[in-house]
Amino acid sequence: MGHLQTEQVFRSFGSLFSFSKQDVAVAVSGGSDSIGLLLLLSDWCKIKYLDLKVITVNHQLRDSAQNECDFVKGVANDLGWEHQTLYWKNTTKFGNLSKKAREGRYRLMSEWGQSEGIDEIFLGHTLNDQAETVLMELRRKAGVEGLSAMPKLKMRYGIKWIRPLLEFRRSDIRNYLKVNNQEWIEDPSNEDLSRTRIQMRKILPELEDVGITVETLSSVASNLQKTREMLQKILREKAEEVISVSKVGEYVFRDNFWELPVEIREKMFARVIQFLSNSDYRPRQSSVANCLTRVKSVGSSTINEFVIQKDSNNCVRIFRDPKKISGLVPAKQLWDSRWTVSNIPKTCTRLGNLDFKGVNQLPRPMDKEFSKGGILSAPALWSEERELVETVFNDFGTNAIFEDTKNKEAFLLFLEGN
Repeated sequence: MGHLQTEQVFRSFGSLFSFSKQDVAVAVSGGSDSIGLLLLLSDWCKIKYLDLKVITVNHQLRDSAQNECDFVKGVANDLGWEHQTLYWKNTTKFGNLSKKAREGRYRLMSEWGQSEGIDEIFLGHTLNDQAETVLMELRRKAGVEGLSAMPKLKMRYGIKWIRPLLEFRRSDIRNYLKVNNQEWIEDPSNEDLSRTRIQMRKILPELEDVGITVETLSSVASNLQKTREMLQKILREKAEEVISVSKVGEYVFRDNFWELPVEIREKMFARVIQFLSNSDYRPRQSSVANCLTRVKSVGSSTINEFVIQKDSNNCVRIFRDPKKISGLVPAKQLWDSRWTVSNIPKTCTRLGNLDFKGVNQLPRPMDKEFSKGGILSAPALWSEERELVETVFNDFGTNAIFEDTKNKEAFLLFLEGN
């Protein structure tokens, strides 16, 4: 069994799993780390009388991918557990393929979990993965957030991701598998030196010779995670104090935003843009710093299809660029990944932004409380003939209720997991 003590691993399982449901889910690729996690979870679930569900994502990028999925299915079934393969398809030739596959994998598993009533999924990342991640972040000159690497618990897409093996070396997991006569699959991409992670993996033995061990690098991440948690707490407190969301959907930073420490100010701004963009990643720190510098000096800038303006009260207003907003959708659908409407009038068929055509149909002048761009990007109900039916101000006296799913409360919840 090598140096792996199952009792210690089981304690890790128990401390991280909520036990709110009887179903336990684990993502297994077929590599040694995830197969080791599968075997360990199998024993633990039988002791705890829990039901284990096993999933594998086939990215359909290699000819051997389906064979690997079938291998995992065989191992899971031999252990007495259900297995399901999820299929991801690359729909565009553009962008970083590894990044798209990773995002697609998490989205697929999240959708599967929600359909199965599961909100926690175990992942097989090890101490070595943590050390490699720290080195990768060092290479890109990351700050606290990057160098804190992977937490044991992470909320993403409505799922709690659990990494219980971050304290255990890959070699220990492999020794455990050998003792249990369990094979695993070697991913051929693990020899691809064009990948940054593999480059870091190859130099780790040399670093260990001078005392920079995987445990050392993992301790760096652990220490910085505590710092990150403290920053997250401060960030949330300041966000509650500084941010408001206007009726037309503008995110407004009050004038005391400029008094915040630069680190907090930039992080808050970056998270708002990430949240409104529905992105898995925050904009680059350099882009954030340049944008805010320009706003402070000349009064306006743009970033990620959003307009950033400083008003006469020194407040910062963030709204979607009206020129880049998606078109009309059926009135009952979510529009612009943000707005919904209930009590829709019968004369209405479409939901979209107000734009200049709508402004010209308003029974009153535009409210000066809001920016012109914010009003133009605000939601409105339209008839088939492209006549304005209702606005967020209920100018036309209907009972329509506009709901902003990107309101302040939703943003504060987003902050807790990011």
